[in-house]
Parts: sequence; structure tokens; C-alpha cells
Amino acid sequence: MVNSGRERYLGKATGDMLKAIYALQTPTATAAPSAVAERTRTSRAFVTKMLLTMAREGLVEYTAYKGVRLTDIGERLARELSRHHRLLERFLTDTLGFSPEGAHDEAERLEHVISEEFEERLAIFLNHPTTCPHGSPIPEHEREIK
Repeated sequence: MVNSGRERYLGKATGDMLKAIYALQTPTATAAPSAVAERTRTSRAFVTKMLLTMAREGLVEYTAYKGVRLTDIGERLARELSRHHRLLERFLTDTLGFSPEGAHDEAERLEHVISEEFEERLAIFLNHPTTCPHGSPIPEHEREIK
């Protein structure tokens, strides 16, 4: 079983913030906290508080009024959660017959709690799919997160 150290950092809110920043940042631009708030359906005040906490934990680089960017560890954790989510969506649609929308909602709940061993076995069971039901790529497995 691969141990990512994820349990040390991530609750649902932190994981949701990481995924939002991962989706919003670009190689040349930071993510705006207001966009993170909109994507996570939370208040700007809540996002600011979370970003300050996440910066202290080394997950993001945050500068007020300038934006937020994931650190290397933050990006690896966001990719891991995205991988969990998309593998779960693929399983739920292909094996259990969920609609893509229903699979998304269920994967949002489950992505935070599956183990790395479960993720590995799920990928094997699904024959290592490369996309989720929505067509988004499934990130490669991170072997070690330091």
C-alpha cells in the first residue's frame, strides 16, 4: 500500500480548496480567491481563512490581493484527489450504472476517504482508464508524496 501522508493534511474543505486551486491556476497565473470561493460555493472570508491555514501547512503560496498557487506538495495532493474522484466516477458509471451527474456527486463524497490501496485496486479493476465519464483526463498515480 502506498502511503501518501494525505491524512496529515486533508479534511474535506482543504481537499476541495486544493482541487479548486488546481483547476483555476495556470502555469503563468495564480488563482483568484474570489474564483476559489465561487467554485467551492463558499464565502470569500472562509476561503481567505482556509488559504492562510493552508499556507502555514505548506500547501499553498498565498499573497493577499495577488492570488494563490499550489506548492509542489499541494499540487500532488490535488492531483491525487482528482485521480480518486475520476476513478470513482468511472467505476460508478461503468459498473454501477450511475448517470455522470450522479457519479460526480457520489465521487465528491467518497474521494476524501478512499485509501491508496483502494485507489490502486480500483484502477486495476477498471483496466487503468485514462478519462472520466465527462472526458477529463485521469491524472497519473503519484508513487510517493513527500
